Amino acid sequence: MGILNYFNYIALAEDEHKRLLEIYPELGNLSKRELEVFAQLLTDKTQAQIAEELYITHSSVHFHCKNIYKKLGISSRKQLLIKYKDL
Repeated sequence: MGILNYFNYIALAEDEHKRLLEIYPELGNLSKRELEVFAQLLTDKTQAQIAEELYITHSSVHFHCKNIYKKLGISSRKQLLIKYKDL
C-alpha cells in the first residue's frame, strides 16, 4: 500500500468515526481500549476469545465490559447487541 493510500484510509476511518458519533454520541465516552472491546463484543466471540485477540487478560475484558455497559446505559451484552445491531 502506498503512502497516499494509507492517508486516504486514515481519512476514511476518521470520517466513519465522526458519522458514528453523530448517530451514537455516547460512543465518544469510551476509551480507546473500550472501543476495541466494544467492537469485539459486536461479534460472536466469547470474552476469552476477545482477551486473546486483544492480548489482555479475561479479567481485563470483564472490567472493560462493565465500564462499557455503564457508560452506554445498558446492563448486558444482549442489550448492547440489540442497541448497536446496525454497526
